[in-house]
Amino acid sequence: MIRWKADDELNVLLQRYYGGEGGLWSRIREQVTDELRRRGIEGARHIRFRRRDDGYEVIIEDASGYEVE
Repeated sequence: MIRWKADDELNVLLQRYYGGEGGLWSRIREQVTDELRRRGIEGARHIRFRRRDDGYEVIIEDASGYEVE
């Protein structure tokens, strides 16, 4: 499991997304994917977010066991 605090731009997108605004998931996923690439992490991943007092926490879990056969 990998965790990090969302930056300001991602926090704003997540607030809008969870507030009901549509069409944001691809931008959110792109930001998370870019960060994973910067960290040298590839492959299937579950992406979750946890609301904190100071913004969102990004939680990444390996999803290799859930790949389509």
